[in-house]
Amino acid sequence: MSQDTADPADEIKHLIASIFASFAAGNVNGIDDCLDDSATIWDVFTPDLIVGKAARDEFHARDRAQMRARGLLHLDVGPAIVDVRGDVAWARYLVTFHYEPPGETSGTVRVTDVLVRRDDGWRVVHHHEGLAPVGPPS
Repeated sequence: MSQDTADPADEIKHLIASIFASFAAGNVNGIDDCLDDSATIWDVFTPDLIVGKAARDEFHARDRAQMRARGLLHLDVGPAIVDVRGDVAWARYLVTFHYEPPGETSGTVRVTDVLVRRDDGWRVVHHHEGLAPVGPPS
């Protein structure tokens, strides 16, 4: 389907699904193909803002090492709410995750992606993750 007739929101939802499929498969190149070279990332388990490709490459190397120490990962990516304004879009969705032992942990992550349309399709320019609260503090 050509870009002129495709629904931009559907294209973005497909892009998001491909990012998480690549992540689950450990395919860093599949993730990077969806990101702008200058993309910034707030990762749920990393305190610092990841800025640009070089920092992302370092982050992916650390993350691959951590993945070997964690257990099997299960992900459920919820439906995205997508708004498109010309060549800029933003998507909001939830990701529920569960790592099996030995590093068992689980939770729900709130995600916001900001995207721009390039000649070759949509690219994420900012990806923001934050753990969803489980209720009010005690």
